[in-house]
Amino acid sequence: MSVEPGPPATPADDPALLERGHEAAVLDGALAASARGEGTAVLLEGVAGIGKSALLAHARERGRAAGARVLTARATELETAFAFGVVRQLFEPLLAGASPERRAALLAGPALTAAAVLEPGPDAAVIGDFAALNSLLWLAVNAAEDAPLLLAVDDLHWCDPPSLRWLAFLLPRLAELPVALVAAARSDETGDSGPLLNQVATDPAFTVLRPRPLGRVAAGRFLARSLARGEVDPAFVRACHDATAGNPLLLRELARAVREQDLPTDAAHAGYVVDLGPHAVARLVERRRNRLGPRAQRCAAALAVLGDDAPLADVAALAGIDPDTALRCLEEIGYPGTVRDGEARAGDDGGDGRGPRRVRYVHPLIRAAVYTAVPAAERARLHRRAARLVEARTGDPARIAAHLLHAAPTGDPHTVELLRRAADRSTAVGAPAEAAVFLHRALEEPPPAAERVPLLLELAEAAITEDIAGAAGHLRTALRTASGPVERARIAALLGEAATYVQPTGQAMADLEEAVAALEREDGGVPAQDLRCRLAATMLFTAFASRAGRGELPERMPALRRLAEREGPGARMLDCAIAYQDAMTGRPDAAERARRALSGGLLETSEHTVTALALALAVLLLAEDPGAMPRLDALMADARRRGSLRILASVSTVRARGRLQAGQLAEAESDAREGLDAARIYERAGLRTTVLGPVVRAALGDTLLLRGELDEAGRVLRGEGPAHLLGGPRARLRLARGDAPELVARDALEVGRAAGELGVLNPAVVQWRVPAALALHAEGRTEQARELVAEELELAREWGAPAPVGRALRALAALAPERNGALELLRESVAVLSGSTALLERAAAQADLGTALQAAGLGAEARSVLRSALDTADRCGARPLAERVRAALRAAGARPRRSALSGPAALTPSELRVAELAAAGATNRVVAQQLFITPKTVEVHLSRIYRKLGISARAQLADALRD
Repeated sequence: MSVEPGPPATPADDPALLERGHEAAVLDGALAASARGEGTAVLLEGVAGIGKSALLAHARERGRAAGARVLTARATELETAFAFGVVRQLFEPLLAGASPERRAALLAGPALTAAAVLEPGPDAAVIGDFAALNSLLWLAVNAAEDAPLLLAVDDLHWCDPPSLRWLAFLLPRLAELPVALVAAARSDETGDSGPLLNQVATDPAFTVLRPRPLGRVAAGRFLARSLARGEVDPAFVRACHDATAGNPLLLRELARAVREQDLPTDAAHAGYVVDLGPHAVARLVERRRNRLGPRAQRCAAALAVLGDDAPLADVAALAGIDPDTALRCLEEIGYPGTVRDGEARAGDDGGDGRGPRRVRYVHPLIRAAVYTAVPAAERARLHRRAARLVEARTGDPARIAAHLLHAAPTGDPHTVELLRRAADRSTAVGAPAEAAVFLHRALEEPPPAAERVPLLLELAEAAITEDIAGAAGHLRTALRTASGPVERARIAALLGEAATYVQPTGQAMADLEEAVAALEREDGGVPAQDLRCRLAATMLFTAFASRAGRGELPERMPALRRLAEREGPGARMLDCAIAYQDAMTGRPDAAERARRALSGGLLETSEHTVTALALALAVLLLAEDPGAMPRLDALMADARRRGSLRILASVSTVRARGRLQAGQLAEAESDAREGLDAARIYERAGLRTTVLGPVVRAALGDTLLLRGELDEAGRVLRGEGPAHLLGGPRARLRLARGDAPELVARDALEVGRAAGELGVLNPAVVQWRVPAALALHAEGRTEQARELVAEELELAREWGAPAPVGRALRALAALAPERNGALELLRESVAVLSGSTALLERAAAQADLGTALQAAGLGAEARSVLRSALDTADRCGARPLAERVRAALRAAGARPRRSALSGPAALTPSELRVAELAAAGATNRVVAQQLFITPKTVEVHLSRIYRKLGISARAQLADALRD
């Protein structure tokens, strides 16, 4: 939401806030809302120097005065690759200054992981991206427990990507927290995180304020106050206003130059400012710099290179002078007008109450003007020296690497080691993309020849979540450089794995085939044999994701089956891939192979095994194995503990399909939307999700269709995607909308053609024959329709799962030429589905059977069957089916009950989960942590639960749920 400024006003008597009354009022309102527990976000956006930082300072002062806990951060251009740099600025001082008891409270629950993000040790375990974001959210929740929280972030345009991701994670949850977020960003600067910054800045949670330039009258008042000379000649004011376009920072710098030169402010001297124009700061800084002595010039350059809040001792050392001389140089540069004291850092206090004195330029524009005036070669030299200073003082790998990124490559092995250390740290805190930046720079150094391939592999692993194409390129380079078949095979396996997340090519298959052939010639013992299995599995995954290698699969399968008879993780991974291929073709033993793959715990959950695990569980769902959903729930819990977005995306997508099959429509929608959000994150990172995105869109579209939300289903299913994945839901949507039969038939038959080309025959996998047959029947082509459904029934019986058999029988009944034949088919359909996990398939068959029974004059039996169907449809939230059954019951002379408005049956799935946890004794906070929602959301759920159950206290929940 963008808010235009109202009438100009000035809070208090602060010249920095001239004509900023409207913005100050909005900020005050945001702080008041957060104190009421209604979190808000305000973005101050505008060109450099327009007064954003002054408004941010106003918000901080007002927040402290109101009793809020104020946490501040300022992003810098130097630290954009410093993972969670802004987040660390916000929270490190809070933890550093906390007593042991307070620290324990801040890090309670999921927030404990935040300690590893903010204070990673040298041997810290890797934290998943989701775990890092969630832990930091709970740290903010805990910090706001006893007082409202204000997060104030300046220069957001330079924010490091992991911190931006956390802000994006926080914003949708902000309204339920006593937290205000106020950020300032330049409108003409995006740094290296343009798309991610745009995602954050355009979030609907933000109220956007765009301060305007000062008017001429306000500029005159500003100059009068800054110069302390009373009235300034209007001609001089006009010249200053024209030269600065009303920018407060430029006006301040002009006023300072006027003071320094004791320049009269009359019309005769107005020409002094005319030539400054839009580059006023750079020109003024250059004039001052030219007047400095050599030591002061070196000092100014050193501070610009070291960045904000640099220790004075480091500035002096980098400038080649002693600290006392550095202080005198700072005064010559302009203290406190150009340079001011910096902010203390967490850990500065060495126990004696004092820390190193820190200094900074008063505004990034001034630092940038000084920095760019230093010759590029000299800047690179200074950054390398600065890296050595930071290494000696702190040993912080990320801060050292921030300087090495700007230093010229020299082939120094120690530099490579430092950059790899920084990369390890970034990976450990769930920021692999930032690790890739450091590793790429390490390659440029370059590393010793023996380290090049391992470094390329590290770079590919780090880049794969953000730049999949780049990761594949690094892997191909490593493949060309590697020596030995085992090393080449490992690289080929990673390359094939990458190919399953982007549009695969024949090259990936060729690389894998070559690696397998090389391993077959190598007598590498058990490790090499297991790697062969893993490579073979990856070949299958690559083939599933595209047409590459599909044609050769039938002739490859016998050899792959023999290979999978070995023991070890690679063989079980291959079992997963074979089971999925067998399920596509309808082989009934696919489920047994999937069970073998998952037995024995050989396949541990990881980023490298998640595709195999997800496919094996998908096979068990297709076979309607009752053990599939508990396994998926356990895998989802494990994925959340690990905090890996990639694992969460895959598991939530498969579980959405399982919940849809079980008729848990609300839960299926929740899982599908979580998977879709992850797919969109991948797409923003440049990954063309040929499988993940379409699969989850299909699940979500089918779920919405069953819930009666046809327009939303249409929006989800719109757009490009493989016909065999999206065509079925689209055809079913057309049927539900009552589209022309020829359109339904056309879409459904196209799905069949696409599925046939890929060898997908199993009706449990792709459902196209039934909608095609119903449409053909409506067109009068009933014989062709019956042939399709008969083929469907034969294939379904061969596969053996109840759902596709019951569905085919129901379709045959609709095409039956006489009533008795239809009744028998529907009775068989209901009987087959009585043991199925597909509750809505059974309810739909019962609905058809009840209608047919009523038409046959068997009213009592019809009413009994229809009531059972209605109970299932209502419990599942399948509104269109429920309404159809109600109409049938009324036609049968019954008075169907309305949807439950009270009692346990009235609870939504989300409410039921909250109620069950609360009834078991979990506190609101524990419920929120287990369900990954906020405590306020739990409170809202409980208020609705109490109303629906007719209770008033938590102690009554258990009894009310049993009723």
